[in-house]
Amino acid sequence: MFALRVPRVITVLGVLAICLGASTDSCSLSNGGGSGDNPSFVTELQLQDLDGQITDSFAQGDTITLVLTVRNRLDSSATIQFPTGRQSDFVVVRQDTNDVVWKWSTGRTFSQTQSELDFAAKQSLTFTFNWDQTDNNGNPLPSGDYEARGVLVYSDFDTNPLKSNPQGSTLMRFTVR
Repeated sequence: MFALRVPRVITVLGVLAICLGASTDSCSLSNGGGSGDNPSFVTELQLQDLDGQITDSFAQGDTITLVLTVRNRLDSSATIQFPTGRQSDFVVVRQDTNDVVWKWSTGRTFSQTQSELDFAAKQSLTFTFNWDQTDNNGNPLPSGDYEARGVLVYSDFDTNPLKSNPQGSTLMRFTVR
């Protein structure tokens, strides 16, 4: 009988650990069925030139189109809740560093009202932004190697935009020549 209870105890302890680590400031995930299980999302970032071609090399000053696609992997609907109107963001860092050279939300204002994104089963949503290769100070980006990331904003994003999180894409390397 003890052996039958061990998996249940481990599950309860895991849920408690997750709940203790959560904060009211963070976005929350829930599925439409209300079971409280966190749905699985897949996030992918593509970098495109003005012709819509996927590439990792851009001439200095050319527009870079950042395309973030987020897919609900569940067979049921899911909702992601955010503490403000900001739901997605993009960040560019110098390759192999944490040195943020540009973040889409810098200098922008957002509604301070909670917002949410609803996903149907298996649905994908896409967020696109055309970036003119200027840094957070409005200066042209110098030639060099960089990495970009797109995210559905998670609680630690502003302090740690490269933190591993299923709501963020992997880093996409690109060169400005």
